[in-house]
Amino acid sequence: MNLSKNALVFILCLWIPFLCMSQVHYQTITLEELVRSSPYIFSVRAADPSFSITKIKVHSKLLKELGIQEKLRNKVPDFERRIAHYEVREILKGQSDQKTISVLPANFLNSLELHILYYGTGLSVSPIYLSYNPSREINEENQDFIIFLRPSSRFETFEWTAVGSLESLDRKKEILELIQKK
Repeated sequence: MNLSKNALVFILCLWIPFLCMSQVHYQTITLEELVRSSPYIFSVRAADPSFSITKIKVHSKLLKELGIQEKLRNKVPDFERRIAHYEVREILKGQSDQKTISVLPANFLNSLELHILYYGTGLSVSPIYLSYNPSREINEENQDFIIFLRPSSRFETFEWTAVGSLESLDRKKEILELIQKK
């Protein structure tokens, strides 16, 4: 009897961290939904360098900008993200004079806020993010492809509309038809 109690306690202790962890959930959207929700659609090729890493230090001014009013109990590590860089080949939707653009990950500000709350207060939230599955695998380093973006409110740059929001040039005609359809 004691062995089973001990075993139960042991199993429960193993599962508690898992049950408390946040998990990211993805809601898949269609190409039509992606086109409709993207103010900018570009044909691009990876720039040189194709990406950079940004580190954001968490300080009181940033907390105020994000509207975070919770008192942080713990020191929050820097928020680190990869920023993609692309040469614009053609503008399919939207307007831009930029020849080279920088693109932040989808849900950038939300991820930053959740990072701060998780490390600073222990709050663990399981967000639901939009995602898109391209029709085929795309070699982002060695070919032209289409990307779906929205403006970023913080860094004078763009942000992916959804996780995975890129598509093969093979679907350009279909995408242009969807843009015209509105």
